Parts: sequence; C-alpha cells; structure tokens
Amino acid sequence: MDLLVLLLPLLITLSWVRLIHPGHRLEGTRVLMVPLPFLARLRMHIVPIAASMILATTLALLDLMPWLGLLAPLISGVLLLAIPVNYTLTSVGIRLGRKRFRRWTEFAAVRRSPGGARLIGVQRSRGLHIWLSGSRGDDEFLHFLRETVKNAYKGGRITSFPAPGPSAGHLTEAGHEVHIAAFTGESSGTRNLP
Repeated sequence: MDLLVLLLPLLITLSWVRLIHPGHRLEGTRVLMVPLPFLARLRMHIVPIAASMILATTLALLDLMPWLGLLAPLISGVLLLAIPVNYTLTSVGIRLGRKRFRRWTEFAAVRRSPGGARLIGVQRSRGLHIWLSGSRGDDEFLHFLRETVKNAYKGGRITSFPAPGPSAGHLTEAGHEVHIAAFTGESSGTRNLP
C-alpha cells in the first residue's frame, strides 16, 4: 500500500518531466514560434492530469492520504495548463517546449491523429505528436508542416506561412511578434519568411 502513496508524486513528476529535456539546443535559423492554444494544451495534458486526480482520489478514499492531498495534483494540473508552450520551428527542425529538438528529415509524413496530428518518423524513429486546438486554421498549419517535411528532403527551406489576420493567434517570427491566421481559420494568402 505504501507503494501506491509513492506513485502519486511519481506520476505528477512524470507529467512535468515529459515537457522538459535539458541540454537540447535549437539547430538552424529560428523561423517561427507557434504557441499552443489553451485547448491544445488541455488535450496534451488531460491524460496525466486525470490519472493523477483519479489516483489521489483513490488514495484518499482508502485513507492512505488525507483529502487535503488532492490539492497537489489539482495545483499541478492547473499549472501545467497555465504555462505557455510553444512549437519552435527552425530551418532545420522543430521543438515542442523544451523537449528534444527534432530535424525535419527525421519525419516522413504528417497525418491527422486524435487531438491533432502526428509527424510520422522515418523507418523506426519515433514520431512527434502535434497538438492542435481543433480550429479551422489547423489545416493550414498542417499543410505548412507537410510542405516543410517534403522540402527538407529536396534541400529546400521554410519559405512561407499563411498571412496574418486581424484576430489571429500569436506567433513570433525570428524574434518579432506576428499574428498568424493558421489558428483562427482566417485565410488571406501567404507571407514570405526569411
């Protein structure tokens, strides 16, 4: 039974550790930073948050932990959802938050999957889940990723992204804040990037 009590802090720690892989640097020229909207962060964190809350409730029901102990996974879950997470796209690859940097040539294709899309790994390499909010503009972003992966094998580089719209989500382009239509569904052409 003591092992069950130790499982809760381990589960909470793992939900944080999966966001951070220290020591991984970006390669290439930073092109865009795409923040994950709240709904995408919710989809990304819902399973670990729910698992830790269920475990904490079970421990409290079995009198292995005081009911006040439910605050730990609750606060952890709220903080996970509140902390902004970005996709950083460079001329060489992509990184989610502070996770390991992945080169475009590590991926063969982009496919839709539950909660967003998946960059499919080449041969036996691991893929990368792309968390999306479910907005109409997700298709534009996925098209951009498909073209970028395809161009990486041709020696190409990132050349364009959907143009800004008046109420679009925030992105940063090489250090400058830009409003991009890809997360709002607004479509107004393309924008050339350096």
